[in-house]
Amino acid sequence: MGDGAMSVVIRDIDLSYPGSGSRVLEGFGMDIEDGEIYSLVGGSGSGKTTVLNVIAGFLEPARGRIMIDGRDVTREKPHRRNIGMVFQDYALFPHMSVRSNIAFGLRTRNMPRREIDRRVKDVLELTGLSGYESKLPSALSGGEKQRVALSRALVYEPDLLLLDEPLSALDASLREGLRRELRRILKSAGTSALYVTHDQQEAVSISDRIGLLMCGRIHEEGDPERMYWRPMKVETARFMGVANILKVERSEGGFIKTPAGRFPWAGNTPEMIGFRPESLRLEGPGMRMSCRVRSVEYRGRDLLLDLISSRAGIKGVVSGRKPVRKGDRIELFLDPDDIIVLS
Repeated sequence: MGDGAMSVVIRDIDLSYPGSGSRVLEGFGMDIEDGEIYSLVGGSGSGKTTVLNVIAGFLEPARGRIMIDGRDVTREKPHRRNIGMVFQDYALFPHMSVRSNIAFGLRTRNMPRREIDRRVKDVLELTGLSGYESKLPSALSGGEKQRVALSRALVYEPDLLLLDEPLSALDASLREGLRRELRRILKSAGTSALYVTHDQQEAVSISDRIGLLMCGRIHEEGDPERMYWRPMKVETARFMGVANILKVERSEGGFIKTPAGRFPWAGNTPEMIGFRPESLRLEGPGMRMSCRVRSVEYRGRDLLLDLISSRAGIKGVVSGRKPVRKGDRIELFLDPDDIIVLS
């Protein structure tokens, strides 16, 4: 696939902050396809926001290039890149109505009144804010404020939308509902989007593709299902919540030996394997693991179990219908197909 077929093509970006002594981004590259929602995930300090600032033009890389729809924008000013941004803190003008907040940037560009009215009307309908035009930000909920901030970015009809942890200021129950709404809005708008988050569940819910940023570059990327259930690298597995990662000690007679016991295996012997906590079940079928319960955390319908199996600590998330208590010795079952080969 050539560069011109992509909405965004980034190649070989190096960037260091003055006095830091180390590069934040080193040989960084990524592609975002036309209309794609790409989530960039990583731990604190991994450089996620730096990537957004480089693409937006707020930081200039020492090396590399940024192409948007086939146009090299690496040295262009931010206002010439046709990029929209949505921030964590909304940054709404408190004294302006919803409509004025959304239209503000268009007015500063001296856009004709009729075009402003059309764009604002369209984006209000898209984000479900029709009827909110005259309200002030103080009269809005957190989710409504976030939709105003999104509307203000979309009203420019940008080639690319950058979102910097836009849901992190909201409470957990509101975030869950707004994740679905945000994906619907972005897909309806058809705008390519780069979404930065440290929350792997958020990335899985919203994205078409996920990239893990480590050591200044994309460590691994893939669609949400593969990154969640079939990551290839240990660091990716840990970040995506594969809490059970085991070193393979040896293979013998159709089994591999690990600190958590023996697992049936066919084919080449892997160095490491893993499985998600939710892959464990209290009832078969599957391979059987004998475990001692170190602690139980009730999570409504499910139980989070901290376990010992053989010589390894194991995490499990299982249905709470069967009573489980600290100190119990229980049997858990794992489908061999849920075992992940890691490198």
